[in-house]
Amino acid sequence: MFHSATFNLNIRMYKRPLTAIVLFLYALILFQVMVLKDLPTIHIGHLRFRFSGTHTGTANFVPFRTIKLYMRGAGGLVIAGVNLLGNVLLLVPIGFLFPILFPGTGWRRSLMIGLASGLAIEGLQTMLQVGIFDIDDVILNACGVLVGHGCWLLYQRYRQHRVMPQ
Repeated sequence: MFHSATFNLNIRMYKRPLTAIVLFLYALILFQVMVLKDLPTIHIGHLRFRFSGTHTGTANFVPFRTIKLYMRGAGGLVIAGVNLLGNVLLLVPIGFLFPILFPGTGWRRSLMIGLASGLAIEGLQTMLQVGIFDIDDVILNACGVLVGHGCWLLYQRYRQHRVMPQ
């Protein structure tokens, strides 16, 4: 006879290693997308988004400089939206997965993970000469991890308050 308690125990036993594998694979995807910028050109109607290639210019070490420019519509609203939302949304899974792998992770640790991730991405882009260091990207990446952490907290609250079938 199969008991649900045994099933739950088996799932818990595999949850952390599986989460570690998913987080590692996602980090590889992020490296390919955000550092190597190995993406095909995306066509949406008459719009074309090209993320690959090298970018030149001066680094931005002034917080919110680029964000303000994008919020004012510099470069067009679509480009601004893709840059702002992309830098946030791409790191949301890290903020969700990290507390599964390391229970007890609070928002401060998630913020540190977000800042470290953003610094690593921007630093690697600069070292590999495929991007320009922008502190605003680091800020947006950290926000993405915090959004993911918030989603984790909402999921935890949902799990605690849902009615369990008997």
